[in-house]
Amino acid sequence: MLKKAALLVALVLLTGCSDGDETEPSPVASETAEAEPVGDPPVGDPSVEAEDPSGTLASVGEEGDWDAFIEACKNPEQEALVQLVTTGDLTGDGTADALVARTCDASTSYFPSTIEVFDGASPAAEPVRVGAPILTDAGPTDQPWVIGMAVKEQVVTVTAYGTGGTDSNACPKLKLTYRYLLDGGAFEQVDRAATTSADCLAIA
Repeated sequence: MLKKAALLVALVLLTGCSDGDETEPSPVASETAEAEPVGDPPVGDPSVEAEDPSGTLASVGEEGDWDAFIEACKNPEQEALVQLVTTGDLTGDGTADALVARTCDASTSYFPSTIEVFDGASPAAEPVRVGAPILTDAGPTDQPWVIGMAVKEQVVTVTAYGTGGTDSNACPKLKLTYRYLLDGGAFEQVDRAATTSADCLAIA
C-alpha cells in the first residue's frame, strides 16, 4: 500500500512539472566583433600599380598613345601605324623601356617595319627615344615585317617575315630572327637567322 501511495505522489509531481509554465533559457549576450579598420592596400597590389601616378613611361607601358609619338612616314600620303608594343629593360637602369614596332600603310603588299625604343624613365607625356630605330639596317634587303619582340638581359630579339630583297613583298617567304644589343647609345645587330618557306607568309 505504501508503495502504491509513493508511486501516485511521484506521478502527481511529474504531471505538475509538465503542466506549468516552461521557463525559457535566458538569452546569452552576443558579442559583436569590432570591424578591422580598412587601411591602404598592400604594397605590390595590382590595382595600385595600374593607377601609378608617377607619370613615367614605365607606368604607362603598352597602354601609351604610341600613335602620337612614333616617327611619321617619309611619304606624307602614308600613315604611320603601330604594329606591336612590348616592354623590357634595354638600358640597364632597372626600368622597363617600351619597344614599338611600326610600319606605314600601303595600298598593295606591305611596308617594312622599324622598331622605336623609348626610355622607360622618361615622362609619359614626352617619351625620350633610345638610339635610332631598330631594323633600319635590315630594311633595304630583308624588308622585315615584325611579328614578335622580346627583351632578355638587355638584348632584344625580333621575329619577322621578309622577302630577302629579291622577291616581291606581295609574297614574303623568309622567316627572320634578329638580335640587337644597345651599345654606346646605338643598337647593333649581333645575330641574324633566316629560313625560307615554300609558301607565301601571311602579312596581317
